[in-house]
Amino acid sequence: MMKITEKSDVYSYGVVALEVLTGKQPIDPTIPDGLHVVDWVRRCRDRADALDAALRGRSSPEVEEMLQVMGVALLCVSATPDDRPTMKDVAAMLREIRLEREDVANVDVLLKGASSPPRHGDAPKATSSTSSTPPYRQGPSNSNSCSSSSFSAIYSSSNKAKSPFG
Repeated sequence: MMKITEKSDVYSYGVVALEVLTGKQPIDPTIPDGLHVVDWVRRCRDRADALDAALRGRSSPEVEEMLQVMGVALLCVSATPDDRPTMKDVAAMLREIRLEREDVANVDVLLKGASSPPRHGDAPKATSSTSSTPPYRQGPSNSNSCSSSSFSAIYSSSNKAKSPFG
């Protein structure tokens, strides 16, 4: 019998996140070759193709945000438990995604000349800057893998475990 650990909970979270983003069950009859949803997403050359069709039609910033969350989910389902982030790290990565979205919304509002941008919280929060090229848009290193997300850098800086994408 398998031992339930924080790392197995992290894996389960990653699977659930992939289910939500892809609209597929872990073992889904619509996935070719009987692959598990985790393996299917890993093999996708373009992660946007793995998104549920109902989600792909959303605005570009929303799709980009979903792809970033997919990158976090893929860190969570790393084959080696020691390579998975902690839930604290996962929460931090998801907060960073939200803050990046809010920062983009703030810039858009300011460029349109509005006096105060819409916020979910009270005061604007400072965030660190990230690369201007979204990592999930970079091409895969081979036909069966996709590039890492910026979260592998965040994760590796807060944890000594080797990132599965780096």
